[in-house]
Amino acid sequence: MAILDELKASGMKAEVFAQSKGLGYGQLRGWLSSAPRWRAQRAGVTLPPRRSTFVRAQCNPNPAPATDGSCQPAHARITCEVAQRRAQIDWPVAHAAECAQWLRAWLG
Repeated sequence: MAILDELKASGMKAEVFAQSKGLGYGQLRGWLSSAPRWRAQRAGVTLPPRRSTFVRAQCNPNPAPATDGSCQPAHARITCEVAQRRAQIDWPVAHAAECAQWLRAWLG
């Protein structure tokens, strides 16, 4: 915890601070993400569980064949539920990168 307090007091960017201390940036980021929970535990406070970014995929066991005759289905049906929001989309498999981009934006 002392190293994290030192980082905050320094005003340096975490990456630069990690290099100056001979630490791995990834390790320091891990400590930073866990610090609020550690501090709460030391203070005897219970924090709510972390929000999961897991997305449960519902797969169609009998996908419709692609129009070009290939084995790959033409569309993927994706159902996402986050809190009170729900979305179900049929996305063209050929444009999977755009689908991933949309999902990241939607999930926040």
